Amino acid sequence: MYQHIVVESDAKIYRKNRQLFIETDYAHHIPIEDVATLVLDNRKLTVSAFCLDSLIQNGTAVFICNEKHIPNGIVLPFAANSRRLKMIRLQTEQTKPRKKQLWKQLVQQKIINQGRCLELCGKKNTVAKFVDKVKSGDVDNVEGTAAAVYFKTLFGDEFIRHEESICNGMLDYGYAILRGSIARYLAMYGFEPSLGLFHHSELNNFNLADDMIEPFRPLVDLYAYHHVDAGEKEMSPTVRHELVQLVSYDILSGNEVHAVNYAIERAVQSLVRACSEKDQFLLLPELLPLQSHTYE
Repeated sequence: MYQHIVVESDAKIYRKNRQLFIETDYAHHIPIEDVATLVLDNRKLTVSAFCLDSLIQNGTAVFICNEKHIPNGIVLPFAANSRRLKMIRLQTEQTKPRKKQLWKQLVQQKIINQGRCLELCGKKNTVAKFVDKVKSGDVDNVEGTAAAVYFKTLFGDEFIRHEESICNGMLDYGYAILRGSIARYLAMYGFEPSLGLFHHSELNNFNLADDMIEPFRPLVDLYAYHHVDAGEKEMSPTVRHELVQLVSYDILSGNEVHAVNYAIERAVQSLVRACSEKDQFLLLPELLPLQSHTYE
């Protein structure tokens, strides 16, 4: 069972006997092969280079947080896939119409999941009407129109995205964890994360991750709606830990219930097939009520 670990103390982190050791007052340890995510959220902690190299070889997503406890960096493997050049060539050979069709699928599923989020929060689904309006490449920016309606319905008319608030802090933190997890699987399957389908900023090393994250975002929104406390001035450590654990929650993928982390991998696998022209459709997630995934 994969573990998603947050370290917030002034700890010493190292590898010994194929175990990840986190040493504070006493040493905790776990097999490195079981660590899917490691969030480093203390600017005084130390990590050995040997430990980092072992985590990278394992494919672990290692996040580094800033002074506001928001993940602002991630360590990813360079050589996770032996056929990376082949995959990059496939990416660069994708036609513009093909990329536009894939972006359309991502936007439509995002809006579907936004509507599902509203329903799970006891709200009216005010965005369902936008799904069929999405054209190839979303040339009319239906995504942006739907998002404006969605956030006002979910959080109220006074809510402004990107304004400094507890709610936006939760969204930013949760999205960062999802983005890093997606980047991890893109690297594992040989993709160049900077080459996006729709996002194309020269300053963004994770354009493709920002494409693939879209239908997963409502999971974080759903959590924030149920856990935001207007009386709090900053996110508690408990909330940050729970946001990291969202990648272990239930989500529907191909009519099967899986952990979000595995649904991300399945979505990336479907992108491989789409780029190879073996399939026309991406395998994208469908939102479920918040519940930690149970492994049989």
